[in-house]
Amino acid sequence: MEKELRLYFIRHGETQYNIEKRMQGFCDSPLTENGVLQAKSVGAGLVDIPFVAAYASDSQRVLDTAKFSLGTRNIQLTKDTRLKEMNFGMFEAMLQADIIAEHGDILDRLFSFKDVESKVQDGESFTELLNRTNAAVADIIAAHKDTGGNIAVFSHGVTIGFLMKSLLNSEGFPHHDNCCVSVLLVNGGEIMVEKVADASYRDNGKLSLSIEN
Repeated sequence: MEKELRLYFIRHGETQYNIEKRMQGFCDSPLTENGVLQAKSVGAGLVDIPFVAAYASDSQRVLDTAKFSLGTRNIQLTKDTRLKEMNFGMFEAMLQADIIAEHGDILDRLFSFKDVESKVQDGESFTELLNRTNAAVADIIAAHKDTGGNIAVFSHGVTIGFLMKSLLNSEGFPHHDNCCVSVLLVNGGEIMVEKVADASYRDNGKLSLSIEN
């Protein structure tokens, strides 16, 4: 009999490109000092959750977030490229202001979700993103269905957000701030969304770190 699973999806901490407002999908930039603090904070906020496994995108910003969040927990971190951020193709590492100046409202149109098959040059569509994300999630569930427990999944804002949007079948797109947490309950073959973009783990963890120091 399959046992109950909870998947905790955690967005990476703040990066240099986040501050510079650059498009950051497959490209990467390091965590800022604040991003490291966010990662440590969400880890402190999740300290009472006994994780049995952890998965992460293979982007360095996510791997670093996982390292700081998991801290001294004795958990093997499994890398999965399917958990990467959306590929923004020709817009990778470009300033959002420059994209708007050169291409008008293309980002607004892309994120209106009126055409989930559309994509920028050399990038991927929301359908392609969701297909690979769903495949990764299905494999994680299959690997742990007999043991159950809590799984940490470190990933990206658009990747997590579009997964939640699809599961909730909602028109809106839930914005995931850095190190916010979304939680899926898997029980009896059903997947239910319990939390979306919850900042309380990070914020309460930051308070506990302040008290400790």
